[in-house]
Formats: sequence, structure tokens, C-alpha cells
Amino acid sequence: MLAHAFALFAAVSLPRTSTFEITSNKPFVQASIDGSAPQWFILDTGCRGNSMIARECAERLKLERGAEEQAQVGAGSGAAVGLSQMSRPVTLKTLGDTMTVVEPLVMSLGHVARIEGRRVDGLIGEDFLQRHVVELDYAQGKISLRDPASYQPPAKGVIVPLELDSGWPVAEGSVTTPGGRALSCRLIIDTGVRGTVTFFRPFSASNRLYDVPGNLKDRVTGYGVGGASRGDVGRLETFTLGSLKFSKPVATFSRDTTGIFAMQELDGIVGGEILKRHRVTFDYPHRRMILEPVVASGGSFEFDMSGMFLATEAPHYAKILIVSVEAGTPAAEAKLQPGDEIVAIDGIKTLKVDEARALFRSPGTRRLELRRDGKPLEVRLEAKRLV
Repeated sequence: MLAHAFALFAAVSLPRTSTFEITSNKPFVQASIDGSAPQWFILDTGCRGNSMIARECAERLKLERGAEEQAQVGAGSGAAVGLSQMSRPVTLKTLGDTMTVVEPLVMSLGHVARIEGRRVDGLIGEDFLQRHVVELDYAQGKISLRDPASYQPPAKGVIVPLELDSGWPVAEGSVTTPGGRALSCRLIIDTGVRGTVTFFRPFSASNRLYDVPGNLKDRVTGYGVGGASRGDVGRLETFTLGSLKFSKPVATFSRDTTGIFAMQELDGIVGGEILKRHRVTFDYPHRRMILEPVVASGGSFEFDMSGMFLATEAPHYAKILIVSVEAGTPAAEAKLQPGDEIVAIDGIKTLKVDEARALFRSPGTRRLELRRDGKPLEVRLEAKRLV
């Protein structure tokens, strides 16, 4: 077994504000490792325990580590995730703060980077969050660190209590199904998940959520640290978190049999599609989250309207590749195939994979320029709401 690590912090002057980038609804921040050039880490509330370093980053920086063990971790299944541990401390400097992580974990994240469309050099986790009040302003792309001793929640903020005993921030929520059933649930608040709300397999099965009318059945819904995730996708009547109520949110009902989405102790995960509509403050020292709704980022919840899942390739992350095509969807009707490269959408040739996904979240005709087996091909795809 890998030993548990811990972190030590240097003093930092607060408050302090830094910028971050958003990809797939996830906050990416820069961090240096032992004085290295800046690396890109996800600020990930789903990373319980200590911050982690990607194996690919460790190899690039020539960081020595122990032998790898294979493990099933995080969301998804089917990916061989190699875990190892460094035998010495490393110093991480991020967001103006410095922490020493003793014997940090190292794990492969290359398969995650293919989905994000950019390098993922590591995860900033619980060890960082438990020391500060951390405010994420998604609309402005800014993160502020505040002093827990003097922090006061804003008057218009909605306070959501958090359970932190598991290492994850867990909140109480409730949903109303299309049939009018009200269900209470305990949910991880996860900045490292791009979707709206995902319910774990045991909760979905016991509450018959696979039977919700109009669900899309058993399809690839995403890729996490543990590999591909499959599940049903549908809409709820309402989802409530604290005093905030969301109408007609898209929900995923996981069918994973391994990984976090198969766990029974908790019921699901709230992801970035909800969080980005707010200024979100994680106040771990006082076991609470504060949500300030941002009007400009509201609106209806939408899901992919093409029926395909996209990825890209290291090291440049420039190609947009079709990973899967679901039967009976616009992508299938357009005869798209896994392995096709999307060269342009409506004449635009410089898209990132995240930008391409966004174009398929609204209805309408999309003119696609493809490359299949090295040959150019043009098709039209009629994007339409599937849920």
C-alpha cells in the first residue's frame, strides 16, 4: 500500500487574487514544482487528501518516484491507472501560496488530458483547500484566497453546509423526478467534473432513475481518471442545493460498476455546469460553501446534441477526433465513425476540442470537414436536442 502523505505550508499574505483558465468547466491553475516552470493543475475539490502530480509531468521534470501499482481510482472504468509515490518532499507553489507535500502521489493523467484537450500536470486537492477560504469567480476567471479568521460570507450568498469527514466536500440536496417523486441525496461538490449532476449506480438503481421517461440509455457520458463512464442521461423536474432551485437540469444516471460512480456511501456528484453559474467560495475551515448566483451565466441546461464523444491527442492537442458514436443520433445519421478527424466545423479550422463540444450543444445544421483514413470528406450534421 502507498503511504499517506501530508503537506506543510509557508506563510502567505491574504487576501490574494490570481487568474485561472476554464476548460470543460474545470478551473486550471498554474503551479511550479520545486521551482520548475509553471505547470497546469486542476483545482479539484474531488481530489481528497493531498495534491497529486501527473506521471507525465513527473517524467518530464525527471522527478524520482517508487514502483507503480495499478489501481482503480476516480470516475470511470477501464483505464490502467498507475500510482506511485515520491520518496522525498516536493514544494508546490500555486496561487501565491507555497506548500511542501511530503511523499506525494504520482498517477498517470495522459488519458484525462486527451479528453480535456490540454495538458493536465496534476491536481490541487484537499490539502490546499483546507487551509484557506477559496473563492472561485468563474465569470471573471479569478481565484481569491481569504483569511478564515476574518472571512465573512457576502450578504446575498447562499450558505450550503459541507461534510468534510470523507475528505470530499459533501452537501445535502434534493431532486424531483419527472414523475413528481421527491428524493433527498448527499452529493460531492466536485470542481473536477464538467457535468451538471451525476447520480451513482446504487442510488440510480434503488430509486428507479433508469426508468425516467425520455432518458437516453446506456451511453458514454464522459471520461475520468478511471477511464470511460457510461450511464443514462435525462432531465429532472428540479434540483435543489441549499435554498437554490434549478429547473429542468440535465442529469446522468451512472451505470459504472467500478470507480467512484459505483459507490454506495454517497449518492452523486455536482459538477462544473452548476458551479460555473455562481461565484463559489469553499470555506473548508468553517465547513461550508457559499454560492452567489451570476445572472450572466444562467439559462437553460443543455446536453450534447450530436451523439458523439470527442477527444484529442498529445502533445499538441490540435486534432479533434471522434471517440464514439451513439446509435440513432444525428452523428449516426450523418454516418460519422469513431476515428474520424474533424478538421473544421462551419469553416472554422482552429477549434479546440472543448470549443467543438460547445458548438454541438445548440440545435442547427453543422457543416463538418473530416479526414477519414487520410482522405477528406464533407458531411452535414443536424444537431437536435436529445433530452
